[in-house]
Amino acid sequence: MKLLNILKIVTVQAVLFVLALVGGSTEASANPSFFSTSDPSYWKVATNVGGTDGAYSSFPSTGFTDAYAVSGRTDWIANKASGSNGTWTFFVFRQTFDLTGYDYLSTNLQFQWAADDSGEVAAARGSWKPKYRLNSGLLTDGVWAPVFGATYSYGPTATLNSGFVAGTNTIDFYVEGNGTTDGFALRTMGFTADKVTVTPEPAAMLLMGSGLFGMFFRRRFVA
Repeated sequence: MKLLNILKIVTVQAVLFVLALVGGSTEASANPSFFSTSDPSYWKVATNVGGTDGAYSSFPSTGFTDAYAVSGRTDWIANKASGSNGTWTFFVFRQTFDLTGYDYLSTNLQFQWAADDSGEVAAARGSWKPKYRLNSGLLTDGVWAPVFGATYSYGPTATLNSGFVAGTNTIDFYVEGNGTTDGFALRTMGFTADKVTVTPEPAAMLLMGSGLFGMFFRRRFVA
């Protein structure tokens, strides 16, 4: 009778343990990190000085270096503090961020951004419409009112909720400047994702529990 009682107690404890594993939440609300241009240290920039106005082929794909805050312009960054390079300049502004530990399918990024000169379609202002790309996906146009000076101000909120991958992600912004006080600015409006909490598989834990129980039973039986 004593052995039967022990068997019942251990069996109940094992079942409760497995139920706790199954019923426990594996995801929780969390906020991964994505940084605005108010902190240039999180941004890189590749620059091609000279090229054809409006041509995607003029944008560099290598040679990324640290971005700098543009003097006298809050939150704006460029390849140097002056932002000036003397002639048509093609910038790719890049931020790399990590989604390790997060469910990339639930990721939602919202931001507003601004670009100097490009897209104005006016004398000496450039005909390239600023674009961005997530993880080498499709180029996406920025959205501004079709009036002179529009790209100097923040556009409406852009939302990205697809195209993310597990682990390291990269977003690039393609901006053309006319060579004088050029640059780019971005402010983050929101960045969320579910945080993934890895828990042991219930079947594996049940198997381990069964093994432990067998060892316990054998020890009691031998004693």
